[in-house]
Amino acid sequence: MIRKFLFLSLAVLALSFTISCDNTTEDPPNQNNGNSGGGTTITGPRILSKITSGNVAMEEYITNAGILSQAYIRDVGSTNTITATVTYSADKITKIKYQDNVNPHVIDNVYNLSYTAGKLSGFTMDQTIMTMTNHSDFTVYYDANGQLYRIVEKKKMGNSADYTHYVESKFTFSAGNVARLDYTTMLMDGANPDPSTSILMSYAYDNYDSKINPYNTLPKEYFMVTGTLFPINSNSISFNNVGKITLQNPAGPPISVPKGYLYDSQNYPVSDQGQVVKYIYKAL
Repeated sequence: MIRKFLFLSLAVLALSFTISCDNTTEDPPNQNNGNSGGGTTITGPRILSKITSGNVAMEEYITNAGILSQAYIRDVGSTNTITATVTYSADKITKIKYQDNVNPHVIDNVYNLSYTAGKLSGFTMDQTIMTMTNHSDFTVYYDANGQLYRIVEKKKMGNSADYTHYVESKFTFSAGNVARLDYTTMLMDGANPDPSTSILMSYAYDNYDSKINPYNTLPKEYFMVTGTLFPINSNSISFNNVGKITLQNPAGPPISVPKGYLYDSQNYPVSDQGQVVKYIYKAL
């Protein structure tokens, strides 16, 4: 299932948040019906509700009064669905639970988030797969300017009492946009990562526009956590919309995928240039 999601990300370069029916709140979403990039019925604050491709919803965000409560992640080639349920303390996300509808579960992860001076500083993950339990401790690092720099994960796999795996996500930003992600995995040698086992996957994000990234209407912390599941989608935390994503796999040549958008009069994307992928918002 995870491989299916990675393939889907390569094809569409967006997380596949969906459900098969319209399960938004009682506050109806704006569907941008007939909108091909010129004008919109929303002129004030908005929040991203759905992203669809053809007749299939690829992403669905359930919100009440502008607060994200659930998202649905679906493999568009099957009925596989992941539900993400978000819990808050005051205005901060403190817990996210991801669970798929596969029996037995492939993804059954609970993340607990912690903050320092109002910024996400770490989170834990507890995962149950059949009779096996895994645990991860994540530490979030920022540079001197307060910009996200690294997310480091130490894993305890297969009921182990000790750390067994190490993952580092290193971010390079340019003008508020993620320009590069270096995603390194390796085994642990006692309390330290073993560089001799290191594998690096890099993602380059180029050709950003100057318009508004729809994901900015939703909590950044949610996408920081979700990015640890789907690293390719780390551009979700960028200010603007990426125009090209290039994957550098250590086992093969780089793979580049272009992206393009049509916009409404408020500088939000409403579709891709072919008008197959649609961005649907809800007025606040």
